Amino acid sequence: MAGPLLRAYGFPDARIETAPSAPSADAVRLFLGGAADVWVSGMPDAPPEVLQALRVVVADHARWRELLRDRDRLRDVYDRTFEFQGTLLPDGLLVDANETLLAFTGLRRMQVLGKPCVDAPWWKASPENAEGLRRALSRAMAGEFTRQDLTVLGVGGVEARVDLCLTPVSGEGGATEMIVMEGRDITARLRTLHEVEVARAFLEAVLENVQDGIVACDAAGQLTLFNRMAREWHGQGPEAGQPAEWSGKYRLYGPDGAAPLPDDDLPLLRALRGAAVKDQEMVIAPDRRTPRTVLSSGGPLYSASGELLGAVIALHDVTERRQTEHRLRHDALHDRLTGLANRALLYSLLEHAMERFRRQPDCSYAVLFIDLDNFKDVNDAYGHIVGDRLLLEVAARLQRVVRRTDTVARLGGDEFAVLLDSPYGATQVMRIIARIMGAMRRPVRLPGHEVEVTLSIGAALADSAYTSVEEPLRDADTAMYRAKQAGKNGAQLFDQSMHDSVIHRLNTERELREAVTEGQLTLHYQPVIRLSDGACTGFEALVRWQHPVRGLLPPSEFIGVAEACGLIGPLGAWVLEEGARQLRAWRATPELAHLTLAVNISGKQLLNAAQPESRLLGFAFPPGLELEVTESTLIDAPEAVAHLHALAGLGVPLSLDDFGTGYASLVAVQRHPISTLKLDRSFVAPLPAGARQRAIVASVLTLAHHLDLRVIAEGLETPEQVRAVEELGCRYGQGYLFCHAVPADEATAYALAHVPPGLPAT
Repeated sequence: MAGPLLRAYGFPDARIETAPSAPSADAVRLFLGGAADVWVSGMPDAPPEVLQALRVVVADHARWRELLRDRDRLRDVYDRTFEFQGTLLPDGLLVDANETLLAFTGLRRMQVLGKPCVDAPWWKASPENAEGLRRALSRAMAGEFTRQDLTVLGVGGVEARVDLCLTPVSGEGGATEMIVMEGRDITARLRTLHEVEVARAFLEAVLENVQDGIVACDAAGQLTLFNRMAREWHGQGPEAGQPAEWSGKYRLYGPDGAAPLPDDDLPLLRALRGAAVKDQEMVIAPDRRTPRTVLSSGGPLYSASGELLGAVIALHDVTERRQTEHRLRHDALHDRLTGLANRALLYSLLEHAMERFRRQPDCSYAVLFIDLDNFKDVNDAYGHIVGDRLLLEVAARLQRVVRRTDTVARLGGDEFAVLLDSPYGATQVMRIIARIMGAMRRPVRLPGHEVEVTLSIGAALADSAYTSVEEPLRDADTAMYRAKQAGKNGAQLFDQSMHDSVIHRLNTERELREAVTEGQLTLHYQPVIRLSDGACTGFEALVRWQHPVRGLLPPSEFIGVAEACGLIGPLGAWVLEEGARQLRAWRATPELAHLTLAVNISGKQLLNAAQPESRLLGFAFPPGLELEVTESTLIDAPEAVAHLHALAGLGVPLSLDDFGTGYASLVAVQRHPISTLKLDRSFVAPLPAGARQRAIVASVLTLAHHLDLRVIAEGLETPEQVRAVEELGCRYGQGYLFCHAVPADEATAYALAHVPPGLPAT
């Protein structure tokens, strides 16, 4: 560095070197360089001014070397930075570019330096890009800091989005001396931002289109989110405020829809406090909006570091589900046609009333059992639609006449019940019944029809003996049937005798079933007498029940029960078979071969004559076996009449029992294949006195004579009665005067003792 200068000054042996200590004895220290000093040797007797000048030269050289190193370091940083960097002259010529820019574009410095920056080949050729670059350079040349997003092209045509900054650098006079160009590649950031924006838009679209309401708040409790569904339910969007303000403004209620939801129970506040909310039910009922029942679920929101961000809840609309559940509950407890309480609801209310009565005997109750009289006739005549409309009108009238605290129920068909709440006693119950009967006096006007309605009502009052809801209903039903039996269109108050009667009938039914299968039935026979000579011409078979406890029971004790419970079929079949067997046995004896036997059959037997269990139409009738029917059978059951004619077609003789007791006796004789009339005892009993009765009997006998019918007078108990009917022309009779109904062996003995003249007698 200083060698030529020292040699020029006459020091050819001078040398300069760096060392931590003097390298030789004549070495002189020139400069403290840091880790080691600079020494000069080979300059003996050098003047001080030369040494001082030498020190200056060495120091300047050291500083120059340091500046070179700093420059190199800065250039290295400049070239290695991740940003695109360059330097422009004020006119826009590019005078420098870093290696990052050159490496991205694949260019060399000589290809771009000294050329206008606007013409650099890395700018994407697009109107938008060119206009942005031109505008940025113009502003920078005017001394204004400029920032612009532009697109640059890299090796292979790879595009990058650059955040370009142009910074003017002013000189001492304030004029722009250069422009520093910096460009940050923001392609990845923009891509990330785009992806974030797409994700945000997707999430917002999901939130806006999900069928649940979404409500959120920040960590301070400020409402931040109402999605579209929540806005629809509330009538407007989110507003800044606390969840408590949300509750008050939009009217949030508990599950019943009546009690306002307390602030502490607000699901969003619970979630903000850290609770995991699951299916909390509440009702949203803002003004002029349809209330919505929702289930709220949600919880707090935390950042990855555990910081509380806020809370969110989802509101799932269950309004229709709750309405359906309510409707199902209503349908489960109410009659579908009338909307009245059904049997299940009546049972529940009655059970409550009974429990209350047990605790408070002064809080009484009563049950009415109501049945429409002859409702089947309305259905048969006008159809079920008219019948249903009639039931609706009856239901409406019942509801209008009872008190608000009473319950009207439909049990099914044409049966209704009324639970009276705390009546004062039997008198008030009967007054309510009177109001009900009065409400039905006005005819029911239906489309094209006017229907008269009457009711049969049974009532049962509260009783501490009742232990189940079936018991008062059972007793009211029993009283209703007693009202039916009394002629309908009336009411009966239950008393214990009715229950005892029902129990007796049920016991009789049970025991009668056993009697039919266990051989407890027997036939007794009452003879039919030819009045002219007292000869026995036949018998009437009368069934008896040899009860193991109650003894021998007449038909009046059990035939009605048999008809009611469906036993009349097998019982009648047994009577027919047993009577036929006995008749064959009698006729097998020569002196009894003339006997006939009449067997009574009921209307229900005739009605079911074609059924297998009846065996009536398919029965092998032996000669002499006759069937007796009553006049009511011929009037009440057209199907039975058809079967009766079928039996007559088979050659079975038919007798009309109790002739004269009905309203259409002559019509019955005219229309049906009757061969024998049995004159009812009510006409015989007044004889021989009573001119009116004699005239009636004479008329019947004259009619029978002209129709070629046999007449048997029933109930003959005195010789005078016998002479009277004989004088009027009656040839046959039966009654206690001759013989009671007796067992088969006694009947056989009687027949053998009264064999007609001309037949051998024993």
